[in-house]
This record gives sequence, structure tokens and C-alpha cells, in this order.
Amino acid sequence: MGLLAWIQKQFGISMNTESESNQEPTPAQEGKFKVLRIQPTPNPDAFQFILNGKVIEAGTKTFDSPEDAGDDPMAKALFGIFGMQSIFIKENFVTITKSNAVGWHTIMEKIGGTIESHLQHYEKGDEADSPKGNDDVHPVLEDFKKEEFFNYNSDRKTEVINALLDVAIRPALANDGGGINLISVEDKTIKVHYQGACGSCPSSTTGTLQYIEQFLKEAIHPDVEVQAS
Repeated sequence: MGLLAWIQKQFGISMNTESESNQEPTPAQEGKFKVLRIQPTPNPDAFQFILNGKVIEAGTKTFDSPEDAGDDPMAKALFGIFGMQSIFIKENFVTITKSNAVGWHTIMEKIGGTIESHLQHYEKGDEADSPKGNDDVHPVLEDFKKEEFFNYNSDRKTEVINALLDVAIRPALANDGGGINLISVEDKTIKVHYQGACGSCPSSTTGTLQYIEQFLKEAIHPDVEVQAS
């Protein structure tokens, strides 16, 4: 089971909107994908385009340059848009990273249309992804039940939150040259401290913090609050 699929199953975090979650996605059969929503990542130059079904059966695919695109129709078309830097495909989303020389407002709609027009279902990802085991569930989370979280002692709460940060937050921050430390868990308040590049990034106190807080609200409890120092 992929990491995103496991998070969906374990915590009830849907990658689809509520009205769309009851629909049975069949893009592989129909050959047609639709962008359900676009969400930010900790990197302001990268956005996730969430699709209406599974894009790739196993692993991931990455295109870091026009040369990497080869005969892939979507990758070739996307690299035809000025400012594209990389394309990352996993589960039911495509992450686009752009150059900071171009603004999202000038290319967002074009990217979405290009994905919908050219994206095809992938049976498997890059061969290099298969043996790494990056989708393994964190052992601390194997028996975690979010309805029991507030009954845990302080050490157990800290373990769970650190594990959640490990699987869903820290890898993305590391790609940006930064990190995040868990300082304390006080009742329903989770205090964190940004490291490295994240500490000097203006978005760390706005978009990134909101992203982390929303994830932990869904993973643990709607009343939790995340504060950064």
C-alpha cells in the first residue's frame, strides 16, 4: 500500500473533495483525467495537481528536463510551457515545480489544461523507485488510532507526531534545504521550530504552517493547533 493510500485509509484524509469522494474513479479505463484541485506544497515554486483517480499503479515517475520527457506526451507538452523545471508523478497527483522567474498566475491554468489533455495512466514508475521502500508505513504508526491520541502519555504523543512529520512533512522540507523540529505537545497545541532554509522562508509562517496544521488536524483531531517559533 502506498504512503498516501495508507494515510487515506488510516486517518480518513481524502485526496478528493467531499462531493467527489463517492464517485468511482475510472480514468485508466476512460483514458481521461480531470484535475480535482490544486494544493500548495512547502515549496512555493511547487504545486500538486490532484487528479480524479490513480495516475500510476506503483512507484513514481520524475522528469527533470525536456530531455527526460522522451516520448511521454504530457511531459513533452508541459516542458513546452515557459518556466517548467520538473514533473513528479505519484499515486493520484502530479507535482509541478517551476522556475521563480515566472509567476503561477501566468501558467497555472495552462498547466492544468495540459495535464488533462495529455496525461495517460502509468502501469509502473521508474525502475529506480521499486527497491527503495519509501512507501513503507512508519512503525510508530502501525497501531496508531487517532481517536485514542489524547489518552496517550506525553512521550507517545511526541512519537506519533514525529512519525507523522517524518512521513508527510519532513521529506518535502528537506528537498527545500530545511527541516522542522517538534518542540512540545501541550494539550492540543503542537509547537514546532523550523530549521535551515525553512527558517528564513516567509512562507514558513503562512502557507507552510497552514499546510502542516491542516494535515495534523486531519490526522489527529480538528482542534489541534500548530505554532511555529
